[in-house]
Amino acid sequence: MKDRTILNILTVLGIGGSLFFLSRKKGQLKDWLLIFFIKTFVSTMFDGPLIKTKYMQYPHRYLPKFFDSNIVFLYILFPLSCVMYNQFTDKMKPLKAILSVFLFSAPMTLVENWLEKNTKLVKYSKGWNGYITFTVLSFTFLLVKGCIEGIRFLERAARNP
Repeated sequence: MKDRTILNILTVLGIGGSLFFLSRKKGQLKDWLLIFFIKTFVSTMFDGPLIKTKYMQYPHRYLPKFFDSNIVFLYILFPLSCVMYNQFTDKMKPLKAILSVFLFSAPMTLVENWLEKNTKLVKYSKGWNGYITFTVLSFTFLLVKGCIEGIRFLERAARNP
């Protein structure tokens, strides 16, 4: 399958998934959107320096004249996966939610490793590998989960002074 076809399929799946997962659990759209945008911000903060230092590259991507990163991964798929993780762990106790992060970061790492080995959508260099991807993904999922829990705590505190 050609790289562009894979990228187009991932784009359609990401947009379709966004419509589905962002509309789940009525009354929590604000939380899901916050998670989506916080994850986008966090991913941008990590991805930009990695691309500039050539640890990671995206040879085939949309709008290459304007973006060095793959906007499908960075602005659709990674944020959507974080929304899914937060929906999955929404009512879990903290330890179980922390352990559940691996159910999301491991498959994403495996897919990214496959893409790196079999396509030109992702290219690792300078010592980057799947273990680092796994660690960064897990960390960012937990960071965003901590942010949304902090926001929820502050919101409850503001309602009940």
